[in-house]
Amino acid sequence: MLKKITILFSLSLVFLLASGCIRVENVSTGGGIYKSVDGGNNWQQKISLLSLPQEQKYLDNIETNVFVFDPQDFQTIYLGTKKNGLFVSFDGAESWQEVKRLPKGKISSLAVDPKAKHIVYAGIENRIFKTKDANRTWESVYLDTFSDVEISALAINHLFPNIVTAGFSDGRLIRSEDGGLSWTPLNNFKKRIGQVLINPYNPQIIYVTLLNQEIFRSENHGIDWKSLKERYHSFSGAEKIHQLVFNPNFPDALISISEAGLLHTEDGGQNWTEYKLITSGDKVEIYSFAVHPQNTDIIYYATNKTLYKSIDNGENWITKPIPSKNFPNKILIDPVNPDTLYLGMINLIK
Repeated sequence: MLKKITILFSLSLVFLLASGCIRVENVSTGGGIYKSVDGGNNWQQKISLLSLPQEQKYLDNIETNVFVFDPQDFQTIYLGTKKNGLFVSFDGAESWQEVKRLPKGKISSLAVDPKAKHIVYAGIENRIFKTKDANRTWESVYLDTFSDVEISALAINHLFPNIVTAGFSDGRLIRSEDGGLSWTPLNNFKKRIGQVLINPYNPQIIYVTLLNQEIFRSENHGIDWKSLKERYHSFSGAEKIHQLVFNPNFPDALISISEAGLLHTEDGGQNWTEYKLITSGDKVEIYSFAVHPQNTDIIYYATNKTLYKSIDNGENWITKPIPSKNFPNKILIDPVNPDTLYLGMINLIK
């Protein structure tokens, strides 16, 4: 379940990069996906589901849980929902197809092979599924003994895609080195694993986040682990980790989203610095964050009503309205066309 991230701050003078009216198209109270092709100035809801003409269906009521590009084709986007299974778009969210060979329900984790786009892994409840033929067929490659656990994280080694790491809601971490045929236990963190991140420059370096707990780092492919908590403990609330993102400009740089706000490290978590945020009151709730994979001066974070954009690494911010009354749970930035953004929505008001 998405946790709200509360960030306390002191008011300061802020100069915005741009001013004037910002127009929003197709404002909707619904969920689903929204797309902008002009850096967030204008939005359109992208919820068309391919079906028979007499059975036109839409995805306006779905809630986003996992939202990822195919690493080889940024027109291909996978949408894992909280209740309605998996959907895929092959045309930049202009239309969606339901992946019918998978069980319905919550897609808790997803990973696309970085070298073979037809291979995808999906975590559903206590099982890991794999397709080797671009979603035509799926097979179960892992079934856990405990029915009440969830596959909460999946990660694929960028250099050796047959190496797949899976994290569990009870804190266990396992790995397969043969594409899911067999699995080996790595560690048990005792708390829900939020993310598993494999360093794209050096796959020996792995990070594990414990949701709303802390960050762990391994330098030897998951054999030994060290908590980074003492390195950022001076920032109040920094241990309440919500999301961790690699900064691709540096070999071992990350951005942490937590109750401390946005923190940045360029040395694998040894030293952290704080982004200066802007807000409209004495606190801000961050629901999602994204950094451009080629120009990391471009960053975004979203609250329930506002999208914040910086083009100078957080020195100044532009504000843009969120195009829905729902909450922006995920942000994607097209790596080829950075003005193209996607928002995945979630309804937190039941």
